[in-house]
Amino acid sequence: MNLNTLRDQVHGLAKDKGWHDDTMSVIDYMAKATANLHGETSELWEAARRGELNKQCDKACPLTCIEEELADIIIRALDTAGSMGVDIEAAVSTKHFYNATRPHRHGGKLA
Repeated sequence: MNLNTLRDQVHGLAKDKGWHDDTMSVIDYMAKATANLHGETSELWEAARRGELNKQCDKACPLTCIEEELADIIIRALDTAGSMGVDIEAAVSTKHFYNATRPHRHGGKLA
């Protein structure tokens, strides 16, 4: 399965579950999508701060906190790509190959 196929499945499920309002403006949608993506990233950070990355998550699924939160981050990104019509397969591939041309630590970034 490629990323665009998964994007379409993730976005379709989100729509079926009522997570999309077709009357929302693009800027309002992006505000919500970005905040939700940030929220998932923050949940990953909080699990790390608590030393719980490898503990079972608090859901009924058999995933550790790191597995669940990384999956949630990817799912949110794929849903946004689906909503915005982004060819995420091409975007990830293009960005990956571009990053390969960059200097070590992108020329001196600290983190």
